[in-house]
Amino acid sequence: MQTAFQKQPGHAETRISIIILAVLVVVAGWVYLRQYHTNPAVVALRPESQIFASSADITPAAVVDTTGSDLIPFSPPEHFGPDTLYEKINGRADLYLSSGYISLNAQRFTLQSAAGNWIEVFAYDMGTPENAFSVYSMQRRDAATSDRSLPDAYRTENALFMVHGQFYLELIGTNADDMLNEAMGTLARRFAESHAGASKAKAPGQDLFPTQDLDTTTRQLITANAFGYEMLDHIYTAQYLIDGTRLTVFVSDRQTPEAASALADNFSQTLITFGATAVDIKPPVANASVLQFFDTYEIIFSHGPYVAGVHEAVDLNHAKIMAKRLAEHLKQ
Repeated sequence: MQTAFQKQPGHAETRISIIILAVLVVVAGWVYLRQYHTNPAVVALRPESQIFASSADITPAAVVDTTGSDLIPFSPPEHFGPDTLYEKINGRADLYLSSGYISLNAQRFTLQSAAGNWIEVFAYDMGTPENAFSVYSMQRRDAATSDRSLPDAYRTENALFMVHGQFYLELIGTNADDMLNEAMGTLARRFAESHAGASKAKAPGQDLFPTQDLDTTTRQLITANAFGYEMLDHIYTAQYLIDGTRLTVFVSDRQTPEAASALADNFSQTLITFGATAVDIKPPVANASVLQFFDTYEIIFSHGPYVAGVHEAVDLNHAKIMAKRLAEHLKQ
C-alpha cells in the first residue's frame, strides 16, 4: 500500500538507471577481457623478448663475446657499482663489498635451439686475485664437483663457478639441460680467453699447504674476522683427512716475523680469555701454543712471517701430526 510519502519512479529515471547499469556491465566485461591481453610495450621490456642478433648489436659491449658460436645475447648487459650492487644481489652484497668489490657485469645468453632457456653470467671484478679467490672459496656450494676442463672452477647441477685472476664468475642456467651445461663451459672459456691478462699460474695461497692428505676443494681465503676473531684477517684455510679424521689448518702471511709472533700470542690469549686451557705437553713445533677449548684442540704457532696452526681438532694426536707437517712445509 502506497503512503503519501512514496513515489513511483518516472519513465526518465528508469531509463537513466538502465543506461548506467548497461555501462557498468560493459566496463566490467572490458576489464575482465583486458586482463588476458598484455600491452606489447610491456612484453618488449621482458628479458626473454630482448634477443639480439649478435654481440655487436649491444651497447655497451657484451659481458662475453659469443661471435662464431651458437650462443646469442638474451638480454642487454647490466653494470653495477658498489652503490648499486644491492639492486642485483640484495642479501649477498655485503660479502662482496667487504672483500674489495669493484663492479659487476651481468647478462643473459641463450642457444638458438633452446628457446625459453638461458644462462645468466655474473662477472665480478674484485680488484685482486686474492679478493676474487676469497669470494669464490667462501661460497662453494654443497655437492659441488670440480670442472677438470677449467682451472679453478666447479659445477653444481645447473651452474658453473670460476675464479680467473681478479674476476669471480657465476654462470647460472634456468635448468640442468646438457646443452646449457655445455654452453656454460663455452662462455667461461670465452671469458678467460678475452681476459688473458688476468690469468695466473696458481690460485692464491696454493703453495702454503702441504699436499699430503689435502682436500684441495676446501681451500678458502677468509679476508676478515676469521674464527670469530677480528684481528685474524687474510687467513688461508684448508682441510685434511688423516685416518678418517678431518682437520682444519690455517696460514697467514703477516709480512714480518714480529707481526706473526704477536698475532699468534694475541690469538692464544684471546682463546684463554674465553675459556681455553693450556695442554701440558711438549709443543709439537717451536713457538707453539697447544690449547683445549671445550672438546676440541687448537695449535697456534708462528714461523718467520707466517702465523699458522690447527683449528678445532677433535683428536690431539692428529692435530700434532698436522702441525708438524705444516711447520716443515713453511720452512721450505
